[in-house]
Amino acid sequence: MAQRKPNTSAQKRPGSNPPPGSKTGPGARPPVRKPSKSIVNQKQRPWGLIASTAAIVAFAVAIVVVVVVTKKDPKPTASAGGSDVKSCSKMIGNANPSYLNENVCAKAISGVAFYKTSDHAHVTTTVSYPQSPPVGGNHSGVWAACDGQVYPEQLANENAVHMLEHGAIWITYNPDTITDGDLTKLQNMVQGQDREALTPYAGLKAPISLQAWGYQLFVNSANDSRIKKFINVLRYNPQTTPEYGATCQDPGFDPSKSTPGHPQFP
Repeated sequence: MAQRKPNTSAQKRPGSNPPPGSKTGPGARPPVRKPSKSIVNQKQRPWGLIASTAAIVAFAVAIVVVVVVTKKDPKPTASAGGSDVKSCSKMIGNANPSYLNENVCAKAISGVAFYKTSDHAHVTTTVSYPQSPPVGGNHSGVWAACDGQVYPEQLANENAVHMLEHGAIWITYNPDTITDGDLTKLQNMVQGQDREALTPYAGLKAPISLQAWGYQLFVNSANDSRIKKFINVLRYNPQTTPEYGATCQDPGFDPSKSTPGHPQFP
C-alpha cells in the first residue's frame, strides 16, 4: 500500500491572504486596523442651541414686520406744532382756494395769528396794509428775492409781500431792540435757505417777527422754539402758498430801489 505524503504547506485559512502590496515574512508589521467610531465619542450637534437661536431670530423678524406694517405718518400735535410741510397739510374750513382756510399745525403754535387774505393783485401804487409788517394783500409785480437773502436795510412792503405769495418766510427784526447775538443767529439761520429772507423793520413791536402769507408770529428771542416750528409748517406749504410753484429767485430785484414807501415796480 502506498503511503500518503505529508502535506508540508500550511493550510490556507479563509481571510488569511495578505492584502496586495503588503509585506510578508519575518519582521513584517501586522496590519493596522482603524478603530471603529464609538457612538458615545462622536461629536454631537447642539440641536437645542440651534433651535433656540432659530426661535429668537424668528421672533425678532416678526417684531420688525409688525413695526413696519403698523407704522403711520406722524400726526401734528398741539405741543409740537407739526414737524414739516408734509404732515401739516390739513386745513380748517372748506374755502377755495385752500390758503383762505387756517392751517391746523400753524394754529397749534402758541401766539400765531391767522389773517384770511384773499387780495393778491399786482399794483403800481403803494398799499396800506392792516398788519405791520404785512402778511398779504395786493403788491408790486416785482418780488424781493427770497432764496436765503439777508438784507441790511428795510424793504418796501409791496416787494416783500410778493415773496410771501411765493411761499417765503419773511423774518423781520427791530434794529433798536434786538441783541447782537440774536441778530447773528437769525442771519445764520436765513443765509442761503430757499424761501426765507431777513430784513430790519423799524418800529416793530417785538424784537423779532415772522410772516408767511396770512400768518404772523412775534417773539422776543431768536432762541424761541416757535421760530423753527413756524418755518417748518408754513414755508412753501402747498396749502398756504397762493402761487405755489413760483420761484424765489429774482435777478431783477434791486434792494436799493425798494425802500419803505417807495417800492420797485416792473
